[in-house]
Amino acid sequence: MDLMLPRLNALRDSEDEAAIAGAEYCHSTRLSGVGVSLKDDAKALGMGVIDSAGSADVVMSSQDKVIVGYWLVRAALNVALSRGANKNKLLRGTGIFEDALQHYSLLSTKQYSSLLVNVQSQARGGDVSFLLGGAFASQWPSSPLNALNACENVEQLLLQLTQRHTYRWCSLPLCQFQRFENADQIMLVPQFTGVSSKQLQFSIEVAFASVVALMKSIANKRIPLSFSFTESRPRNIADYETHLGLKLSFNRAFNSICIEKDVLRQSLELIAQSDCSAESHVSLEGVVSNSATQTKEGASIELQNRLSLPDFVRRYVYASSNTQAANIGLPELAETLNVSVATLKRKLKEYGTSYRALCEEVQRNHALLLLSVHKVSNETAANAMGINDLPNFRRTVKRLTGKTPSELRI
Repeated sequence: MDLMLPRLNALRDSEDEAAIAGAEYCHSTRLSGVGVSLKDDAKALGMGVIDSAGSADVVMSSQDKVIVGYWLVRAALNVALSRGANKNKLLRGTGIFEDALQHYSLLSTKQYSSLLVNVQSQARGGDVSFLLGGAFASQWPSSPLNALNACENVEQLLLQLTQRHTYRWCSLPLCQFQRFENADQIMLVPQFTGVSSKQLQFSIEVAFASVVALMKSIANKRIPLSFSFTESRPRNIADYETHLGLKLSFNRAFNSICIEKDVLRQSLELIAQSDCSAESHVSLEGVVSNSATQTKEGASIELQNRLSLPDFVRRYVYASSNTQAANIGLPELAETLNVSVATLKRKLKEYGTSYRALCEEVQRNHALLLLSVHKVSNETAANAMGINDLPNFRRTVKRLTGKTPSELRI
């Protein structure tokens, strides 16, 4: 059966750029932070799309060095060593050398992922992932993230942390959030690059804990967030409650962070950074426009406004599905990136994924959102996914999710 690319009219990613490596997003709509619906199926679901400005290049190889890694590595080592890990074993096979780390040092996704695999396997304790997220967040005043001190409200802070590529590479380099919006709430669904299935839950916990801790540190207060997990309720539930809060749900369709829209409008009480000189302060506007910042130590850092290849493929699928063009697939994507099909397959394999796997991820998320969150009818969901007949729709949903449409609506 040919893989059908879903028609994601209602589910466009919140940061579809106007242009990404030559792919024109001619169907994008700039909403300036206000949710609106797209076409009839989107109106029926009440879903909105937020488009933020900017364009990004593509990180084609998992070995390309784009991660501003000094603070992330220091935090990971500190947590792992405090939990009984051996420093030499932590760095083994990563290509990271502690004595060579500088504030401007760049790492590849392969190096960073290897480090987290070592931390996960060697550090003792069920709360290591949450401690890592908190430790990463604690570095923000010294790292390029210090520019976020200029955010004026929760919405701006959340946007920078979860949608801007420039901050992604110095905070959550293996994770990008897909953002969905309805009348009352924002839902952020994590998508990972270079993370194996064995590492996935650990990485989700790291990412969620990091977002919570960063927002709390920068805003100087706990921002009310709720979390859903596809996994069953864990034995160490106390660790989840300590680091994420009490609004937790398990056995859900998505791993996600949710925030109410009335919270987004709250202003921030910014922390006064007494140890940061006026010369080292960088405005948020300057960092976003120039993709450069300076740490409080005075190190000049060039931030990377780049998408990982898997993220680009996901966005390509979203954008291409909106064109309603026939036969859009791997050859067309390779042509867009100006590489051969064989090279594209090899590059995706470096990241531990494939074009088919990423397309099915798009289909699966679309089906889950339609059926589990919005609980629409089979006819509405099939039409939104571009599937012509209901038997094929039911088979597709079962194949992608392991459940029937009726089971997903429960």
